[in-house]
Amino acid sequence: MEHIKSVPRQSSFRIRLCLMLSIISLLFCDPNFVSSAGTYYYLHVSSHRLKMRAVRDVARLQNKGYNTISRRERVPNKGYWYRVYIGPFSSLQEAKLKRKELRRKKLAEYVAIHKKESLISVDLEERKVPIEVEKVVTPAVPEEPVEVPPAPEKPPAAKEVPAPIPSIEKREEAKAPPPIAPTRPPARISAKPPRKIVEMAPKGSGRNMGRGDFSLALLQTYRKVETEITKRRRITSDGTTTSIEDVSLKSEEKDDFPTTLHMDSLRIRFGVTDYLEVFADIGGAYRELSNLGFAYGGGLRLNLFEVKGGWLRGFYCGLQGEYLAGAVAYEYNSSVGSKWKKEADWEEFLAKGELGVARSPFAAYLGAAYLHYREDTERQLLENLPSSLSSYVFQDDLEEESFGAYGGVVIHLSPAFLLNIEGQVFSQKVIFGALEYHF
Repeated sequence: MEHIKSVPRQSSFRIRLCLMLSIISLLFCDPNFVSSAGTYYYLHVSSHRLKMRAVRDVARLQNKGYNTISRRERVPNKGYWYRVYIGPFSSLQEAKLKRKELRRKKLAEYVAIHKKESLISVDLEERKVPIEVEKVVTPAVPEEPVEVPPAPEKPPAAKEVPAPIPSIEKREEAKAPPPIAPTRPPARISAKPPRKIVEMAPKGSGRNMGRGDFSLALLQTYRKVETEITKRRRITSDGTTTSIEDVSLKSEEKDDFPTTLHMDSLRIRFGVTDYLEVFADIGGAYRELSNLGFAYGGGLRLNLFEVKGGWLRGFYCGLQGEYLAGAVAYEYNSSVGSKWKKEADWEEFLAKGELGVARSPFAAYLGAAYLHYREDTERQLLENLPSSLSSYVFQDDLEEESFGAYGGVVIHLSPAFLLNIEGQVFSQKVIFGALEYHF
């Protein structure tokens, strides 16, 4: 009998031991407990006095795909605020990248990185909201003040007097969303599907880059500039230079010195502000790839204004200044059938003013351009040259100063990729295409 009684005692001891071990394991395996020793980073994106506004802000960011929470915290000398956080992030670098993404997408104006020693738990105030609302509704009944006869219960009643004031604001906030709710949700629903295909790249004003954004573009340009000789010098094989005012070769080709070339270049654009950007070009100029010359340049764009709303939304006006220089060498036939070899160093200044409309998923624009072009050329006649001039090389100065018109279109293939096609007419005929990627 003693042996039989000892069995249940041993089993009960084992059960107690197992329970204690399971409680200890649960305690130490709780994710909040384990992570308390680590470091977490959160992005503080906004603060609100009213809880309803914080809830709407959380919902807006969650719809964009961000892990967002709201917490009621006390701010020194300012009382309680509802802070909205995005996170957690395991490293500071990850938090900085996400902050840059939020600023680029313009989802938050203020973003600060907060370092936490533990995970931010769910705000318990959110669970108490419906209870607080019910309590507000009950004190609104005039019977309750009459049902409070005891004197000791009056001080708590006096403390609860200010509570109805914020609760009324909360009820007004709850009533305010209904007219906004039917307009915003449909806009979100209709904007989500096209955003993957139609959304424009991050931009500033007009066609400008946004502040702090930059892009890389591949440009292919064909250009033809009509020029006229302003000075000609004849250089002999022994280095003697003679200035020529009138010669038969000059008279037949005085106005027949167009410069035709192709230019492939890489363009880098950077937004200094939403209204001002700078860009730089580097590449090569050629008529035949076997004779490739170096080309470079740069400039800036200033957007004067952009209409943000109404039926003129997206209408803008901008100015652009650009400098280009390079070298080119090729052989060509003149209008009278003479064959020439040409080596030229050229440079130009181009000023543009444009009007356009920038909307998703495209932008279209027209404008006027002022061109000042200068070229130092050495040309040698290869055929039909009199024997007396066989050893001569002509050194020409060519200039062109004129006005033209241009226009173009920008098509956004995706939020990051865009295609730009532009053409220019009159004294300088230009057409170029650019495939651009926004970072």
